[in-house]
Amino acid sequence: MFTKKIEEKLLSDIILFILGIAAISLLYKHNFILTILLLLFWIFALKFWHLKHDFYFFITAMIIGPIAEIVAIYFKVWSYSNPTFLGIPLWLPLVWGFSVILIKRFSEIFIKINHK
Repeated sequence: MFTKKIEEKLLSDIILFILGIAAISLLYKHNFILTILLLLFWIFALKFWHLKHDFYFFITAMIIGPIAEIVAIYFKVWSYSNPTFLGIPLWLPLVWGFSVILIKRFSEIFIKINHK
């Protein structure tokens, strides 16, 4: 069902997801450190992992996602334990960007599988 290349992409995406969740879970109280770590990860990902057009998805998610969160926080839908600006942590826009790219990559993999 999966080709070796698809298996490798899927495995690398799952590993990166787990690493991201672990970093957020362990470092959420240290906004600046987590933000720097995620920025370094993004720079690495841009160079070695992402496609050129992923940049536009990432930037769009970095803007739209936090705006939705800020509105929800304003209306007291939820809150973050360690916010830095307008109720959100400094690193949250990066997480929105990574989330959209990860969803996009998973979708592309499953579309390829279904078209074979």
